[in-house]
Amino acid sequence: MHAGHEDTIAACADAEALLRAGRTSAARKAARAALYTEGPDPRLYALLGRAYAAESVEGHADRAEAVFREGLDTFPDDLGLLAAYTDLCLADDDPARNRRAPELAARIRKLAPESPHAAHAADAGGTPGQPSTGRVQRHDARLVLAVIGHAAGAAQQAWDQARSRPADDRTAVLAETLTALARRGRAPLRLLIRAPLAGALTCWAWFVLVLLAVVALRLPEWSGLAALLGPGLFPLLHRVLGAARRRALARPQVAAAPPSSRGTFPALPPVPPYTTREKTAAAVVVAAVAVTLTVFVDYLAGR
Repeated sequence: MHAGHEDTIAACADAEALLRAGRTSAARKAARAALYTEGPDPRLYALLGRAYAAESVEGHADRAEAVFREGLDTFPDDLGLLAAYTDLCLADDDPARNRRAPELAARIRKLAPESPHAAHAADAGGTPGQPSTGRVQRHDARLVLAVIGHAAGAAQQAWDQARSRPADDRTAVLAETLTALARRGRAPLRLLIRAPLAGALTCWAWFVLVLLAVVALRLPEWSGLAALLGPGLFPLLHRVLGAARRRALARPQVAAAPPSSRGTFPALPPVPPYTTREKTAAAVVVAAVAVTLTVFVDYLAGR
C-alpha cells in the first residue's frame, strides 16, 4: 500500500493519541510498524522521531535525529518533519544540535513563510539574534523565584498557569523547571538561577583559588580535583534544565483549566540580551581560568 492511504492516516492518529497520552514506547512501536507495513510517510517519520525525543533515555535524542534525517532524505520539503526536527534541536542540551536549529527554521520560512510552522520556528528562537531556549528558561525561573520566593510555591503557581494555558510551551517549561529546582538537595542549583552572575563568579573563583593553592603549597596533584566542585554544578544544572524542557515539550495536550486565584503570577516579558556587565564577567572568568590552568600545568610538568 502506498503512503497517504487511509490506513496510514489511521495509523498516524493512533500513534499521535498514544504520544499525547504519554505512552511514548507504544507510540514508537505503532509508528515503526506502520512505516513497515504502509511504507514511507513523513507524518509517521515525524511521529516516530517525536516519540524518541519525548523519552529522557540516553541515546534517544540521537535516534530521534536519525529518524528525522531519514525522513527528510525522502521528503526534504515536508514542513511537519522540519518543524519536529527543529523542536528537537531547540530542546536538546547538545550545543551542536542547538546550532542546527536556525538553519532548519530558515528552511521552514523559505518553504512557507506564512505557515504556522514558520511562526512556531520564529517563536521558538529559530532566528539569529533571539535568545536560546535555555536562556529563556533560566530567565523565567529567576523572575518567578524573585517574585514568589519559595521554590515549591512558585512551581505550584506555574502549574496553575500552565493548566489554564495548555498550548503555551513557555509556561509549561517554566512549571517543569521550577518543579525540578524545588526538589531536595538542589539549593545550589537554585542559587545559580537566582544569582547567575554572582554564582558563576563564585564557582570559578573557587576553581582558581584551589588550583593556585595546590601550586603555592605544593600539595599532591590529586588535591586539585577539589577545584571541580564549583564548576561541576554547571553541567548538573544543564542536565536538569534540559530534562525539564523535554518533559514539557512531550506533555499530552489537555483541555484548559479555569484560571487559579492562588496569588498573582508575574507576566513573562521578552528576554533581554546579555548585558555589558555579563560579557565582561565572562571574559574575566575565561582569562583567569586560562592563566590558572597554565600555571597548574607548568607545576605538574615540574614535579
